Amino acid sequence: MFVQVARNAQVTVKPGSRGAGYRYINLHCTTAESMAASEENMEKKERLCPAVFQYGPASVRDLEPGKKKKWCTCGLSKKQPWCDGKHKGTGFKSLKWVVPEKPQSVYSICLCKHTKNPPFCDGTHTNLPALVEQAQASCPLKGEHQTACPKLCTQCGWVPDF
Repeated sequence: MFVQVARNAQVTVKPGSRGAGYRYINLHCTTAESMAASEENMEKKERLCPAVFQYGPASVRDLEPGKKKKWCTCGLSKKQPWCDGKHKGTGFKSLKWVVPEKPQSVYSICLCKHTKNPPFCDGTHTNLPALVEQAQASCPLKGEHQTACPKLCTQCGWVPDF
């Protein structure tokens, strides 16, 4: 990806698709060399791994058209599928979503947090349990989870006492 910016400009770029679980990267470009280095960093995008709240969707009814909702991207919220702020300090941000003016009677909202079409369930949870187990078993922070990840390990999705 090529981003053209003015000298000494600060640009915020969101890599990946639709933002769920992706960190925002600030690019501070002052020369062509630093711009090229920033472009390399963008391509290496860092993916945060959320906690899986449930392997399946929430069926949500009676949403008011035009109402703004914040979908939980971290998996820690006790008000699933919506955000309650538990993500603070993890690198995650809630996803803002507006209920369409022509609402559906039922929305299938993702609870596994790995959907590629947030906040909607896309069936990703079907093959997810084995992938999550593998990620947690091979996590580079596995031996330090209790001390290094008091809330959530963003490398593998491990959560203490979940």
